[in-house]
Amino acid sequence: MPVTPDDTRLMDVQQGGRCFFCDGPVGEKATFDHLIPQAYGGIDDPANVVLAHRRCNQRKGDRLPTREELDRFFALRRSSRLGVWPPLRALRDADGAADEDGLWMAVAQAIARQR
Repeated sequence: MPVTPDDTRLMDVQQGGRCFFCDGPVGEKATFDHLIPQAYGGIDDPANVVLAHRRCNQRKGDRLPTREELDRFFALRRSSRLGVWPPLRALRDADGAADEDGLWMAVAQAIARQR
């Protein structure tokens, strides 16, 4: 389900009007960052999206979120109607994987289970 204006306002409130990555104020110039990038199967849904500055979003690129970013995302979404996309939970649970390929495999498997 695409991000609605109501979802955007709720994200803004939950994030305190700040960029998810650098913690600077975002205001009306906020962009949507897909924590699991769309290029790798990430969905355009509030459960996979945070607000970020354009430059922070571009800097992140198509990488997976760090453990710290995941922890912050889960804390923000605790008891929120915006939710957490299950592949993000799989990524957090696979964080002990030996290498990045193991993390991507956990994400790919979790995305496949969603279809």
